[in-house]
Amino acid sequence: TSTRPAKEPVVKSSFASTHLSCGRFSPTRPGVIVTARTDGDIEIWDLIDRSHEASLQHNVGPSAVTALEFWGDGTPNLQLLAVGDQQGTLHIFEIPRNLRRPLPNEPSLVDALLRRELSRVGYLASRAQFRRQELSVKEAQDEEKKRVQEEADAKAAAEEARLREAAEAEAQAIAAGEVEAVVEQAKEEEATSKLEAADEQAEAKYRALEAAFREKVGLTVPES
Repeated sequence: TSTRPAKEPVVKSSFASTHLSCGRFSPTRPGVIVTARTDGDIEIWDLIDRSHEASLQHNVGPSAVTALEFWGDGTPNLQLLAVGDQQGTLHIFEIPRNLRRPLPNEPSLVDALLRRELSRVGYLASRAQFRRQELSVKEAQDEEKKRVQEEADAKAAAEEARLREAAEAEAQAIAAGEVEAVVEQAKEEEATSKLEAADEQAEAKYRALEAAFREKVGLTVPES
């Protein structure tokens, strides 16, 4: 398998109800791991059999297990596990036969398992990277859309303000023109009144002159 360190766990179990304190790989079975817990339990995991739960769980005592060490005669016939707890007590257990005798081609099976899990982790990492890139592109697109929309809104607001100012100026011009027209009309009416008054005065003066002339020449018709 690859020796490159993984950023994510290759194999991950479910969460335990308490903290793990230590662990050991089996010296005879590559797929077997022993873990110790702070509640005094030890668990034996057989990854070839199952990886979601321990194959065996045993309570050593009420104290936290702090040390694990395998001992054997170099053959699968006998394998002991020394367990030390927080109180300083040593416990020695014999590992069951099925958890100490290797399966046929077990190294290849474990290698295939780890390669498969490494591929899964790599795939998930690449998918996560792809999703981050997609999200980054989408955020950039959203920012660009937001900028374009803000520019369009600003232009629309400026055009609306311009049209409003133009309408107000036109209304003011119309109002000023109407006032000027009223003033001009008043001036024309005043001039017309003056002309009519002057005509009336001229007519009265003419009639007075005519009457005087008639009286002078004796054309005045006496009243009966």
